[in-house]
Amino acid sequence: MIRKHFPALVACALAAGPLAAQSVQAPPAAAPSAPAPRPAPLLDACSVRPIERLGRNPTPGELRCRYGARGPGLFGLLSYQDVPVYQPATPLPGTHVVGVPGMPHPDVGESYEHWEWRILRTAFGPEVRRTYREMELLDPIVGSKIRRMEQILRSRGVRVRRRETWRAPQRQAWLFQQGRSRPGFFATSTLTSWHCRVDRQGRAAARAADYDVAPSQMPAFHAAAREVGLESYGADSNDPGHVYLPDTDAAAGLELAVLRLIPRVPHVTLATGRPDGEPQPPGASSRWWQQEQAFVASPFSPLPATDPVRPQLPGLTQRHRDTEEQR
Repeated sequence: MIRKHFPALVACALAAGPLAAQSVQAPPAAAPSAPAPRPAPLLDACSVRPIERLGRNPTPGELRCRYGARGPGLFGLLSYQDVPVYQPATPLPGTHVVGVPGMPHPDVGESYEHWEWRILRTAFGPEVRRTYREMELLDPIVGSKIRRMEQILRSRGVRVRRRETWRAPQRQAWLFQQGRSRPGFFATSTLTSWHCRVDRQGRAAARAADYDVAPSQMPAFHAAAREVGLESYGADSNDPGHVYLPDTDAAAGLELAVLRLIPRVPHVTLATGRPDGEPQPPGASSRWWQQEQAFVASPFSPLPATDPVRPQLPGLTQRHRDTEEQR
């Protein structure tokens, strides 16, 4: 899925200071044996809870507390939407949406760093190879926009193939392993894709769709997506066939207004996994490529084994399951 510019996804492994010197196979800085964080700083960070009292410039600690983001990584906002994200300070990190009900998330008491490394050593069954393309597994609002976008594309002679809509969390986790604990190109930079979104009743309600599009028709594809109000990473991005619509149900209007005014929390982009606008050192692309190749070619050294996590697919009717089994 993510093929173009994929070395940028490993930027943090080289640009994150002391972590740059670590082997890419080493456990994250927040190892299981590390002592638990002291409660006093957390209490200080939580001293201002109501969003209307955060003022114009809340601290990263206050936002960490409010959204439950844990670990030594960076907490910020996506550069193209008002959705909080957490960037773990681990080798080959991703950026993960926080504070949205129903999204995949770490276990209670587990940091995002631990979550990533638990996923990397989790075994999944054959069901993770299945893809779902049905429109009924999309959020209704997103589905209506997708239908309108596809009508516009057909009317303009742009040929596309819908590749995936709903994606189970375990499939997202399996894709996250690719290029990390499994060989291959990096497939995704996150464990909290909008493909995995569920509604308030826990039923599948994806807010993203992936398409196969000819490179020459990418500009027209993205123009149609913008026309109907869908977001995308752009025709020259790591994931050009991906369109989505963020869900801000977790944040009230006043909270969104405050989030737009925060100057001290860095904006983070899922396309690179690094703060938006961060200058890159000379020769970084070459070093990312070399490190990515070394990581993929080397045997994976996991942390102590855990029981596989195989949650059930939410919201899939027996008809959906029967359809997929016939494919």
